[in-house]
Amino acid sequence: MRSVLRLLWAGSSLLSLSPAYATPDVSQFKKVDSLPDGPALPPTEDPAYDDNLMIWFNGGPGCSSLIGLTTGSGPISFEGNSTRLVANPYAWSKFGHVLYMDQPVGTGYSTASEPYPAIDNDRVTTQFYDWLQSFFAHFPHLQSKQVHLMGESWAGIYVPHFASAIVDNQDSFPIKLRSITLGDAPVGNPAAMSTVTIGKFLESQQSILQIPNDILAVFKEADETCGFDDILEQATQFPPGGSISIPGNPEILNYKSRRRSRDLGDMFTGSCNTQPTTAEEVRSSITQSSCSGPCATFSTAMDYLTTAAGRQCDFSIYDVSQDCSTIDSLSLLASYFSRADVQIPLNVLPFSSVTASNSASQPTPSPFSACNSTVLSTVLGSQSPRAPIYSLLPTLVTSHNISLHIFFGEYDMLLNHYGAELVLQNMTWHGTQGFSHPINRPFYPDNAAPSVSRYPHSSSNNRKRNSPTASGAGRFASERGVTYHLFWGAGHNVMASRPREMFAYVRDVVVAG
Repeated sequence: MRSVLRLLWAGSSLLSLSPAYATPDVSQFKKVDSLPDGPALPPTEDPAYDDNLMIWFNGGPGCSSLIGLTTGSGPISFEGNSTRLVANPYAWSKFGHVLYMDQPVGTGYSTASEPYPAIDNDRVTTQFYDWLQSFFAHFPHLQSKQVHLMGESWAGIYVPHFASAIVDNQDSFPIKLRSITLGDAPVGNPAAMSTVTIGKFLESQQSILQIPNDILAVFKEADETCGFDDILEQATQFPPGGSISIPGNPEILNYKSRRRSRDLGDMFTGSCNTQPTTAEEVRSSITQSSCSGPCATFSTAMDYLTTAAGRQCDFSIYDVSQDCSTIDSLSLLASYFSRADVQIPLNVLPFSSVTASNSASQPTPSPFSACNSTVLSTVLGSQSPRAPIYSLLPTLVTSHNISLHIFFGEYDMLLNHYGAELVLQNMTWHGTQGFSHPINRPFYPDNAAPSVSRYPHSSSNNRKRNSPTASGAGRFASERGVTYHLFWGAGHNVMASRPREMFAYVRDVVVAG
């Protein structure tokens, strides 16, 4: 097994870590001052932020953090729908050192033996923590930095476990973990994040999704029949009136594995209709146990929107606002980072290829995939970890005083923001449950943490058409060491949709909190 590629943006250069690290010898590592078809990397950033070390994880599981580096947070990004690189004016490196991590092994440029060793979350956590200790052994000056663990999507499972490993071993290996930041992440159980709240999400995005009133009425009917409307009502109480009882997983929901199994034809039998187009077919799909179990609102919504007549482009569960002009950033990554002239300066070509290049005109590059399907199926096939918002996160915030920041994009249907707000209202930290005030304080494109005195709580909590304007980039809440931000006009990958707003968020919330 070979160690995972790491890219460290440390002031004035990208640093590519070689596979071998048997001893703390940094002479083997090479600085990267530029990449093919790209600009020279910018000079040293603001020294006032030098004490910060942000560690970024993309999710998947099995998706490379080069996605994050090139889609809004790193010093470079792709120019339009091309593989030309341009400087990113909103690079997070202005606020400290940024380390982009590929997890688990087998993701991105990293290699692993077959079968892959990252078989479950415990193994992934152990491998990460072992690697982190080795990293700090090579770069001890970074161990004294204020560490901020950050990630999106499935990284919302990784990061709380990584943080727990750090605090549990603090006596033997001290690390200054200051905050954890989770974006569009499965912090709660599947029912809360998807099934219970999907009807409310569909209603909020009815215009964009072009859902007829009779179809929407079926989902409202299902909310009443399944008791979801009562749960949603409890989530709108600030502070909440008590613990909110949320069903465990009524439709046995695992979106990615479900879609893969359905495509293979090995899950669905009988009269189950996975392509409903009428109100009656939608109603039957929600209640028909041979599909996904009773109250299968999320699965039915996904099936309906995927097959609904009149849609010109494929429906994206990650960003319901996407249309035919949406750029496929993952294909750009695969094309660019599979090139030999890119892999040479990054120091990731196989050793045999580099050796052979002495007698050949061009070494053979390694194929690069933005997301590894084998890693995804392996990790998702293991026992699902308990939702971190009910276990790890309260302990990290309350017992270890680690700041928790959660952000979501309004157009994400896979993990919708109503679900995030529901589970936050059901979480207890520092002895109190949920937020005591509505999540409706506005924040702005260049100010993600306006003062309470300037922007007091208001009674208006319904916004029918949300878009980032001069009057607001979203709404947020902040209490007792926990912040929650909802970004208007963003999908699952918030930084790709709103790099300017995320730039302010990192400055004003993450490193300032």
